[in-house]
Amino acid sequence: MSKTAYIELPLKPEHAEDFANLANSDEGFALTQKQPGFISAEWMISTAEDGSTCFHLWETWESPEHFGAYLQIPERTEGSKFESAMMNWAAGELRVCWGEPTGVK
Repeated sequence: MSKTAYIELPLKPEHAEDFANLANSDEGFALTQKQPGFISAEWMISTAEDGSTCFHLWETWESPEHFGAYLQIPERTEGSKFESAMMNWAAGELRVCWGEPTGVK
C-alpha cells in the first residue's frame, strides 16, 4: 500500500521565492516525478504572522523504500545543488512524517 510523506522545512524568509523557483525547476519536482515509485506531490510555502516561512510537502510513494532510493540519486545526495540550496536556505530542521494517503481505506 502506498504511503504519504509530509515534509516540513522552515525557510529563511528572504529565500522562500528562491526555494519555490528551485522546486519548480527541472532539478525540483520535475526530477522527482520521474523516479520509480513516485505517485504524487503537492506543496506550498506558508508565511506566519511573525513573518517566518515554511515549506510544506505531501508526497505519495509506493513505499518508504522508494522514497529512500530517491534520496540516494546523485541530484539529492549531500553536496548536490538541491541539497546545498535546501541547507543554505533552511531556517530550522527538516521534519518527515509518514502516514496513509488521504481518502484511502
